[in-house]
Amino acid sequence: MNSKINKLKDFFFKNKTSRQTIAKNVFWLSMGQIAGRLIRALFIIYAARLLGATEYGVFSYALGLAGFFTIFADIGINQILTKEASQKPEKASIYFATSFWIKTVLLLGTIILVIFVAPHFSKIESAKIIIPFVAILVIFDNLRELSNAFFRAKEKMELEAFVNVLMNISIALIGIVILYYFSSAKAVTFSYIGSAGAGLFTAVFILREEFSKIISNFDRKLVRPILKSAWPIALSGLLGAFMLNVDIIMLGWIRSAQEIGFYSAGQKIIQLFYVLPTIIASAIFPILSRTVGKKQHQKATLIIEKGMTIILSLAIPLVIGGIILGKPIINFLYGNEYLPGALSFQVLLLTILIVFPQILLGNLVLVYNKQKKIAGYMFFASISNIVFNALLIPKFGIIGAAIATVIVQISYNILIWNMIKKVSHFKTLKNLKKIFLASIIMGIISFFLNKIGIHLIINITISAGFYLGLLFILKEKILEEGLILFKKSPENSN
Repeated sequence: MNSKINKLKDFFFKNKTSRQTIAKNVFWLSMGQIAGRLIRALFIIYAARLLGATEYGVFSYALGLAGFFTIFADIGINQILTKEASQKPEKASIYFATSFWIKTVLLLGTIILVIFVAPHFSKIESAKIIIPFVAILVIFDNLRELSNAFFRAKEKMELEAFVNVLMNISIALIGIVILYYFSSAKAVTFSYIGSAGAGLFTAVFILREEFSKIISNFDRKLVRPILKSAWPIALSGLLGAFMLNVDIIMLGWIRSAQEIGFYSAGQKIIQLFYVLPTIIASAIFPILSRTVGKKQHQKATLIIEKGMTIILSLAIPLVIGGIILGKPIINFLYGNEYLPGALSFQVLLLTILIVFPQILLGNLVLVYNKQKKIAGYMFFASISNIVFNALLIPKFGIIGAAIATVIVQISYNILIWNMIKKVSHFKTLKNLKKIFLASIIMGIISFFLNKIGIHLIINITISAGFYLGLLFILKEKILEEGLILFKKSPENSN
């Protein structure tokens, strides 16, 4: 009995082979991200139903507007910390301390922007009251994310999972209590602030030894190299945040808070799905970084191919099933009031096919130090986003915003895909034939179950079961690999 317990401890809490480490990382990231975000999603759905589309739209607009300015608080420092600390473990504490002080300076500037500049971008008066409070949320979230970046560098995803789950449980508990007494957008904002504070406090306690040495371990000589490596990420991140939030901002200028509520309802569901590729990409990033650092490019290609296959095996059925069941999903989660947002939700689902592989490609760009090359692509995409939103929102409203997002994401993804293919010759389509077939058959089953009035949850359960069963019948290797990602470790074959 003790030997079995020790084996489980070794598997879930120690890093041995690459194969075991990736499986462990995926497990803990799944626990932290999926479980945590599901808890948050349930609270958001509860809040959206309680507040109504207009008040929920105010909260979403304030959060989206402030979110645009938060990119100035993280100019790629987190990614650089994970990369450098994983490649140079002997200097991990020095990189953490130096990154902390860089982040602190950036946060001070960001807070000034959020408090004094962001409100002037809002045409929704009730949102202006909330925005200054979001500044506190920015501080808590950014310092917690810095800690998470260090956990990932050390491949201690179990600690990140603990922090994330605790934070999201806090959101739900604090939020339910506050909303019981005050049903407003400001109340939801305060629940976010309280939970973010709980998450940060937990992370600081876990890393108390690192935080106790942030002064003595600070290395002024590393500031310039970190910033030099980070600025292309910063520019891309700035433009990426712009792309992510510009539709909400422009909807606030051109349309109503109610329409933002309809749009945000579907957008929140899709952003929950985005956590799936993030888990896979984050799990393999430290090993991918070391493999490329050792010039083992063939092994790196194998890791990318397996990761890409897993990511798209999730994306394809999600898009097909989500589009077919778009209206029942919105109605089930948010109620009839939010049904006007169903079509924009169905359109936005197409971004899953684009963003899922894009997240993994972003890691590849970083490990091959090609950040500078994508800055121009991001600038082009950001300008295009403004143009398409300006053309489509006045006439088509939230549907136009969704279409603009899809068009821009496709354009950007084509550019980055062509660029990264020049440094890594991984294959994608050859591994997806059985996945495409199983997804189409699953979609047909889901369509007919919906037509005959089968309950949404039962429909999804049956459809997902058919999808997995078809992959098994077709002998799709992805089922064998599962969370392990590949049969043979790139560093170990045992």
